[in-house]
Amino acid sequence: MKFSNVVKKILSSNSNPMSPQEIGNQIKMEHPDFYGTPSHHRNVEKGHYKDLDCALLAQIYSLTGTSEVFHCDKSTKPMQISLSDLEKTVLRSSRGSEIEPTQRTSYKKKFEYQDKIRNILSNADNYHDVYYKAKTFRGPSLYFHERALATRHDPASLTHLEYVYATLATWGMHRMGSGGSKMCSFEVFSQSIQRLIGRVLEAQTFDFREMSEIKWAVLKEIFCGVKVMASGTSLVGNSKVMHHMLPNVIPPIDRQYTLDFLRENKNIRNDLEAEWLTMKEIISQFFIPVASNATFYLKAEQWVKTKKDYPWDTSILKVVDNLVIGSKK
Repeated sequence: MKFSNVVKKILSSNSNPMSPQEIGNQIKMEHPDFYGTPSHHRNVEKGHYKDLDCALLAQIYSLTGTSEVFHCDKSTKPMQISLSDLEKTVLRSSRGSEIEPTQRTSYKKKFEYQDKIRNILSNADNYHDVYYKAKTFRGPSLYFHERALATRHDPASLTHLEYVYATLATWGMHRMGSGGSKMCSFEVFSQSIQRLIGRVLEAQTFDFREMSEIKWAVLKEIFCGVKVMASGTSLVGNSKVMHHMLPNVIPPIDRQYTLDFLRENKNIRNDLEAEWLTMKEIISQFFIPVASNATFYLKAEQWVKTKKDYPWDTSILKVVDNLVIGSKK
């Protein structure tokens, strides 16, 4: 374990900020290997510090004063140290990242999202500017997206389903010719949604900040019941359908941006159960932690309200998606 991780562990286990002296005492009691190190002894022998306690304190001051992981309140003496808001968000994500034992066989690799969360939260304004300066997505892709969202409260209506279907087509989910992704017929798509209407209406009351396993089970039923893609995998197409019915809990996921940014791999295993687990993991371990960060949420909320300038910021989770896209531009 690194010294920085020791300090983070101590701070995360205490609800209140701590002084450098208090952190040092905890290190001596709980992590004695990090006290009286060869480096500490050398610095004392050279006269840099009068004793080992001072050498340890200097290391704590140096670490916490130069890292964005920590927040130092210097308005009091001694100063009070706590984890930064960004690090608290990342820590909550890592604590919730364990995969259920019954699910582990579906994963060849456990993906870590903490660095990706830090990246988005630290560069939100920049990625947002880049996204809108690119002007990549305009015309019918935006129009049908907005109309699909506006009609989502009547998810069984022909109007809503046609808008969702058209949105996916304009978002590149149906390629003309022999190659590329292909969508099912509208009739197949519509019938699959009609069978799920009760669950969709239930899920429209969900809030990404208040998820539970019962709610995830409802979303899984919807995901596994949607029939929109005729070719290959379902993850991308189904997430985009669900986003336009449930924008408060499901973001759109794609290969080019989402998977490449988060996993640096655009491949999707063609297995409905595995695809559901992938979507759940991406949302619960990346999208929700980013969106739940208090500072980010307030910023994103303002962007969503400024529809004239930021028409693609149609929900908090869509803002996160836009920032991921902006990071790849």
